[in-house]
Amino acid sequence: MQSEGIVDHRMRKADGLEIHVVDDQCVVFDTAADSVHYLNPTAALVLELCDGTLTAEEIAALVQEAYALAATPLAEVNGCLQDFKQMNLVA
Repeated sequence: MQSEGIVDHRMRKADGLEIHVVDDQCVVFDTAADSVHYLNPTAALVLELCDGTLTAEEIAALVQEAYALAATPLAEVNGCLQDFKQMNLVA
């Protein structure tokens, strides 16, 4: 079940994030919260696409295209965005 507002909301990366790619994962340092998050390549792609112009549906379509998936991973992208919101990585 989708959370209200996540699908239609155009999220953007929070201010104060330092993003670095290390081996197969993305390391995100949140300077405001003084915390570090480790993202797998798919989560890193979702975060990169959070530029304030795309909806969750549009991000899911781009993830589908990037990984040549048979179906659009909207539920997974929506869950990822919810996690990012809880971690204050997106606004």
